[in-house]
Amino acid sequence: MVEQVRLDQTDFKILEMLLDDSRMKIKDIGKTLNLDERMVSRRIDWMIKEGVIKQFTIEIDWSKLGFDVTAYSSTTPFVSEEGMRTKLYEFFNKHPRIVSVDSTVGAYEYVLYTICEDLQKFRERISIPLETMNVGLSTSIVSNHIKYNDLKPLLRMAAETVSKASPKHKSKQTSNR
Repeated sequence: MVEQVRLDQTDFKILEMLLDDSRMKIKDIGKTLNLDERMVSRRIDWMIKEGVIKQFTIEIDWSKLGFDVTAYSSTTPFVSEEGMRTKLYEFFNKHPRIVSVDSTVGAYEYVLYTICEDLQKFRERISIPLETMNVGLSTSIVSNHIKYNDLKPLLRMAAETVSKASPKHKSKQTSNR
């Protein structure tokens, strides 16, 4: 199990602001939270060092670039065939249309998230090659995003959990940030 990092409410507020705009200036965060820029900078650096903040990124609308099909595919490799898992990993890693792969517990061993130009390309580049390597392949094409990357409610829930666990939370990490 991963060691949990102890954040205080100020850290959670900083994270919430960065969720809205990861390019937000430290000066603006400090102004909003009534904190010195150096304090904000130290807290962000500490959260990066501790692995809470993994990256500052952008969100791309792939359909504007001609990639109109997003799909989730679930698969399980032939376990009896020697080297099949290695072949599958190589396939996952060499195809840029496969955006992410998660190992799961359940009916299938892997869940792939893919982005392709169209259904034809998805079939040619992802589906058909996987069919030759797998016991089972199940694919769902995304027709409409219902909820997308709204992580603030989850972040608020985590902040509430911390508050309930230790209402007067003050740790060495917090005071040294």
